[in-house]
Amino acid sequence: MNYEATRYNAAEAMLEALQETGIKYLFSNLGSDHPAVIEGLAKAKALNRALPQVIICPHEFVALTAAHGYFLLGGEPQGVFVHTDVGTQNLGGSVHNAMRSRIPVLIFSGETPYTMEGELPGSRNSHINYLQNVYDQRGIVRAYVKWEYDIRTGKNVKQLIYRAMQLAKTDPQGPVYLTGAREVLEEEVIPSPDLSAKWRPVEKVPLSAFAVEKILTALVESSNPLIVTSFMGRNVKSVEQLTELCETLAIPVIESNPNQMNFPSDHPLHLGFQGGKLLADADVILVIDGDVPWVSTLNRPNDQCRVFCIDVDPIKEKIPLWHVPAEAFYQADSYQALMQMNQFVKQGLDLNEDVIKERFRRLEQLHQEQKAKLKENESCPGDGIITPEWLTVCIRNVVDEETVVMNETITNGAHVAHHLPRNKPGTMFVNGGSSLGWNLGAAF
Repeated sequence: MNYEATRYNAAEAMLEALQETGIKYLFSNLGSDHPAVIEGLAKAKALNRALPQVIICPHEFVALTAAHGYFLLGGEPQGVFVHTDVGTQNLGGSVHNAMRSRIPVLIFSGETPYTMEGELPGSRNSHINYLQNVYDQRGIVRAYVKWEYDIRTGKNVKQLIYRAMQLAKTDPQGPVYLTGAREVLEEEVIPSPDLSAKWRPVEKVPLSAFAVEKILTALVESSNPLIVTSFMGRNVKSVEQLTELCETLAIPVIESNPNQMNFPSDHPLHLGFQGGKLLADADVILVIDGDVPWVSTLNRPNDQCRVFCIDVDPIKEKIPLWHVPAEAFYQADSYQALMQMNQFVKQGLDLNEDVIKERFRRLEQLHQEQKAKLKENESCPGDGIITPEWLTVCIRNVVDEETVVMNETITNGAHVAHHLPRNKPGTMFVNGGSSLGWNLGAAF
């Protein structure tokens, strides 16, 4: 086939725009709404043009979960292609997981053709084109995406891809959803240059100088400071910054329902994954990147405790009922905030070194006591029963510091966290949502 002589259509422009925005893979379950896409891919291959590589996934849940896992490990958003309303529905809980985990991903779904008499290329030619014609396909995922839209003309399809990726990558990051009918994808368009550089996401936001001073003053003057985090480690460089701050000021860390490795488990200032008495006794708490730092009906800070929250989404706009009794909420990137605080300390913050050394000694002792108590439950029961603690230890004995652990053990998640310590950033990942089955696709 002479592809050079074929017309250039909206599907090709869309694929080019995906390539231009940095997408390398399209985790896909293609269907009758994608012939123009498939032809565009074949044409690009024949002409040796670079386009994203299609990874065929037999189920849409696997497709989105694989894109989810790719972002966690690679740091770059990818694409997911699904089939009309039914493919969108098959995404199921994976789109919930992506939304709650703040995973940027572009989901594209075809829509049933909007003509039925052959008026345009791509018009209906099968009975399923009628059955898959629903009133509000985008409504299936509207509550779970940052943005949704329909391609209404091929003339601006590149702009829509740029816009979708700009929003997906802007904090708080998340999935976006785009639809397009066959007629639109078949529409002949004029090739256009790569303008993606003019559609960049919003720059990361630092703390104000006033906020840096206020937070650090509170931490330095505190008798029992505490830092709580859940997903600060999604930026692996943040772990080093947090470690430096905690060591300088002798501040312990609790990882509350962690999605990532946020702080070295074997560090003397790591005090576990549950607040308990430590949370109740704290007089100043800094929450960095945590959706649910504690559950008030189970444990909570005392009423006199001063709480500060740093997050790109500090008041959780996607959670209808939510509250942390904080003195101040700061919308800022945690990595930049931690760098700012460390720099402020180095510039001559007045520290009582004796108090810091004594607190460090006390916290280190508490850390060792916690480790000793955990070790009591690690031995083989000897009665043929496999305990979660012992099984986790068996796994621990065959992995190393470089092993990446994808943890979806749910009710036994605390056992894995306690008995499979991770000390290298980027070596522990947990589903940030609550739809089960995430693990295998993400690991893939």
